[in-house]
Amino acid sequence: MPRTADHDSRRAQITAGVRDLALSSGLGAVTIAGTARAAGISVGLVQHYYDSKESLLADTLGRLLSGIEARVDRAIALAERDHARIEHMLGAGLLELLPLSPAHRDETYLRHAFAGLALDNPTLAEHQLAFDRRLRDRITQAVRNGMECGEVTPETDSLLEGEAALALTQGLAMRLLFDRDDSARSRARAAIATRMASVFVGPCARESR
Repeated sequence: MPRTADHDSRRAQITAGVRDLALSSGLGAVTIAGTARAAGISVGLVQHYYDSKESLLADTLGRLLSGIEARVDRAIALAERDHARIEHMLGAGLLELLPLSPAHRDETYLRHAFAGLALDNPTLAEHQLAFDRRLRDRITQAVRNGMECGEVTPETDSLLEGEAALALTQGLAMRLLFDRDDSARSRARAAIATRMASVFVGPCARESR
C-alpha cells in the first residue's frame, strides 16, 4: 500500500506540473522537459511514469475531471445533510462546474483547453465523453429521484432533462471564461436555479411529513 500511495503521489506531483505549465503558457507548451521543470523533478523521473506526452496529458485530464466530480459529490452531500430539496442538491452540484472562483476558473480553462486537443485525440476525447456521460447520468438520476419524492411530474423525460441541464451548465461555463463581470456570474447562477425550478415543480413528500 505505501508503494502504491507513493506512486500516486508522484503522479499527482507530475500532473500538477502539467497543469501549472498549461495555465502559464498554454497546453501547446507542455513537454516532458517542461513538465519536469514545473514539477521540480528530473526528466527521467517523468519518463519513468509516463512513456509519452500523450499518456501524460491523458492522466492529467483524468485527474482533473476526477477532482471536479469529487467536488460536485461534496457539494451535493453537503446539501443533502442540510435536508435540501433534490432541486437544490442538484443545483449545488451544477454550480461547482462553473468558474465562479479563481481555482474553478483555472479548472474550467483547462477543461476547455483539453477539449480543443480532444478534437484530434481519441484518448482525450474518450475522457471528455465519459465525464459528460457520468454527469448526464447523475442529473438524470436526480430527476428520477425527484419523481419518486414528488418534486418532478411523472411525465417528465428524465434523460432529456439530464441532457438539457448539462448543456446549459457547460454553455454557461464557457461563457464565463470570456465574461468575468460579476453580473454575468449572477445571471449564470440564476439561470441554473431557474432551470431547476422549472423541472422540480412539486413539493417533496418528506416536506409534508
